[in-house]
Amino acid sequence: MQEATRTRGPYAKTAARRAVVAKAALSIVRESGHKALTTAEVAARAKISEASMLYHFPTRDHLFVAAMELADEEGGKTLTAEVLADGTSLSDVGWIPARLAEMAMQDQATIRLFMALGAEAANPEHPAHDYMKRHNERAVNEFASIVERRQAEGLAHPDIDPHSAARQMMGAWNGLQGQWLVDPTFDLAQEVALAFRRLTGQPTMEARKLIGDLLTRI
Repeated sequence: MQEATRTRGPYAKTAARRAVVAKAALSIVRESGHKALTTAEVAARAKISEASMLYHFPTRDHLFVAAMELADEEGGKTLTAEVLADGTSLSDVGWIPARLAEMAMQDQATIRLFMALGAEAANPEHPAHDYMKRHNERAVNEFASIVERRQAEGLAHPDIDPHSAARQMMGAWNGLQGQWLVDPTFDLAQEVALAFRRLTGQPTMEARKLIGDLLTRI
């Protein structure tokens, strides 16, 4: 038992240190934007030496990735808590993306960082490449699961391939988000929700249900 504790000790300290640095980096991004972030300021805010920090995060890009991973974790926890508190939210495929869009609209600095990393992630050597790949795979799988559940409930078109629809959802999400950052005169949450509903065939299924209900009354 003591041997196991000694083995875990260094890893626990490393994880704790990385978490403190990620929190410091994310706070700077939200306060001043990612372009203003410096390794010296992150280290100072994390209360560790810059040399020690750079051992774990060799470049600003590594710090940016750590900040985005933390932002994703925070957003996921918030969304999960809201879904658990209101189970009816899953009755509309547009609710989750709309809520995510609302959160994004309140945290523009983080979203700008995400878009900047997305542009760099096409380079396999960039620190954002693996992060963005994991992020996209997780998002696609989660939305595909929602589509599958809605198909089973008769709320999404049965001929739709869940993963294909999920990838298209991600494309619509990123495209609309990028447009909104340039011109925030439209309601991002509303547009994202409409796109997701159409991609799952929700309007068609609602129309079918309405017609079916009417026929049963004749």
